[in-house]
Order: sequence, then C-alpha cells, then structure tokens
Amino acid sequence: MTQHESQPLSADMLGLVEALRLVWGPDHFTPVAPTEEHVPFRSRAGAGVRPLVDVYLPDATRATGASVLLVHGGGFVIGSRRMKPMRYLAAELVRAGVAVCAVDYRLIFRGGRLEEAVDDVHTAFGFWRERAVSAGLDPQRVSVVGLSAGAALALYVASREPAVHRLACCFGVYELDALHGVLGRVIPPLLFRTRDRRDWHARSPSSVAQPSAPTLLLHGSHDRLVSHVQAERLAAHREALGLPTRLVVYPGAPHGFFSTASRAAEEGVQELLRHVG
Repeated sequence: MTQHESQPLSADMLGLVEALRLVWGPDHFTPVAPTEEHVPFRSRAGAGVRPLVDVYLPDATRATGASVLLVHGGGFVIGSRRMKPMRYLAAELVRAGVAVCAVDYRLIFRGGRLEEAVDDVHTAFGFWRERAVSAGLDPQRVSVVGLSAGAALALYVASREPAVHRLACCFGVYELDALHGVLGRVIPPLLFRTRDRRDWHARSPSSVAQPSAPTLLLHGSHDRLVSHVQAERLAAHREALGLPTRLVVYPGAPHGFFSTASRAAEEGVQELLRHVG
C-alpha cells in the first residue's frame, strides 16, 4: 500500500459513521414540545452532565395512564435527552397517550462511568414514578425504554428495580466484551475502569441478574455497531430462565433505525406501544 492509499473503514467504524449520519440528519417527523423542560431529578453530584429530564404529557383525552422513562444512546460517551431518536419516540408515544420522561445521565469524560450512569437513570426512575401520581398517571405502569447504550443502562436499572413495569431495549449492547474494532478496544476499559476482559464479561448486561419485567428487544439485522446476535443470545438466555421476552429483528435495519423514516422505525414504534401502552 502506498502512502497515498488509505485503509478501508472497518465494519464497526462504518456502522458508527452511518449511525451518526442518521442522528444528525434532518427530522423525519413532526416534533412535540415538552410539557416541562430542564427539570432536575436529583441534586447535582459533582461536575459533568447535569441531572435533568424533559417531560412530555399527552392530552388528557388520550392519556392511557402509562408512562416511560426514555434513556438515550451514544456509546456512553455522547448523547442527550434531546437527540433526534429520543424526540421522535417522545412524539410518537405521547401522541398515542403514553407519557414520557426523557433523561440525561453522566457520561464517560463528563462526570462518570458505568456506576454513575446507572445511578442517574435509577434515580430518575424513582423521581418519575413519584411524579406520576401528581401527573395523573399510574405509578404501577412506569416502564423503561433504552436505545443502544441506553438499552444497557435500562437493563441494569430494571435488574435492580422491581417496580419497573415493562422493559424495552432497542439495538442495545448486551455483551461489552464482544464489541469489536475501535469501540471494543476503547469503551469497555473506560466504562468499567479495568482492562480485565473477564470483568467486562461478568459485568455486561447479559451476565447480570436478569430483570423479571416483561422485556422487548428490538434490533436490526444490518447493525454494524452491535450485532443482532447479541440480542438473540440475550433473548435465548432470558427464555431459558423462564422470563417473559420478545425479540424482533428487522431485516436490513441499521443501528439506530429510529433516526430515519423507515419501516423498522414505524413497526418499532408499534411494538413499543403494544408493550408499554
């Protein structure tokens, strides 16, 4: 290879470029303004991402009483409660009568690692469940929906919190020790504060005590960041434990398929509504 030639991008880097392109592209939906913005869910614990949520409440005539805590993705390094896929799901869910609490949490290089991120999401769940009563919602029907890295956090929280009504994990990373390429070399040691791959495996979402809440797993067959095989193995593991689990793999769908107009995005929303509504 000459100095003028370049190495082709690896599959994981192609997947990352594709996911970022979809997230940063124009909106493919009509957004809904939050009912409340920048609401603190806890006292700030040091530097980093501020502990804030945005709340979306449906029209009283459509409200089902159900609600979700919505957890963004971004590889534990970037992302926010206002990412395009978060705003898309908030709009679709609230129009169908399901209230939404979209949460920010501490990220790598911005206030924390895994423990801090899980603690933030867990605290936000408790905050939202208490707020549900005053908002006229059913505190027994509060579900958690996570995207990508947020799906991992959602599973961690549901494994610790028996009050989670339903759990939905979308294109999630469940085996951090099985990530490949640059992401596999960089993210796990930062997240877990160790380079011991046995520890990565033991502390990955697929290895921790599985939540008993009915769980929906959505994934795309063409996900080049996190293989759909991870979702298939998690589903098989949960089913072997006798835990209620539904897996849907969308043919041809990439990582982060809620970021663009697609059949997977439309059908995924309907699966979520059937699951948490």
